[in-house]
Amino acid sequence: MPKPRVFADTNVILEAFRTGCWTAICQQYAIETVEKCIEEALTGDPDDPRRIHVDRDTLIGGLAGRYAVGKRELAGFVLTHPECQGLDDGEMHLLAWLHARGLLPNILIMVSTADKAAIVATGRIGWLDSVVSLEHLAQNSGVTRGQLESLARHYRTQWLDEIKFKVRFGIIP
Repeated sequence: MPKPRVFADTNVILEAFRTGCWTAICQQYAIETVEKCIEEALTGDPDDPRRIHVDRDTLIGGLAGRYAVGKRELAGFVLTHPECQGLDDGEMHLLAWLHARGLLPNILIMVSTADKAAIVATGRIGWLDSVVSLEHLAQNSGVTRGQLESLARHYRTQWLDEIKFKVRFGIIP
């Protein structure tokens, strides 16, 4: 049976590395992303004490798919969904790639992001039910309790559920 497909943004990749659950979720799920998210995960100020080191080989080796996003895909996404043009680059590229392929909504494909603007954008375009938390992925991957407890608040299911509720009921426009 094929692994469920999960499209991860930069923030999810970074938090999965920070908490040490990257390998476990890659064994349970087919983790996919776009080149921009890989670039963002691998860069940053090396002198910043908050910077999360991501091993390039481990990141690339864990991915089931990595995709380049062209200007045409980005333009098509923004023209179709102009309200999404303020997204960060990684999330914009990820959603543009999914939009260009017509993959969502689909119960067999998930998107994992902790970016509130990206979650709002998925709600506006009808993909909100496809968004899952890193905590959900990690729990299903059998990580330790300590790893789950070390997840920052915005990677948890309860936080995501609150944001989804607010989006569905127009509390967050």
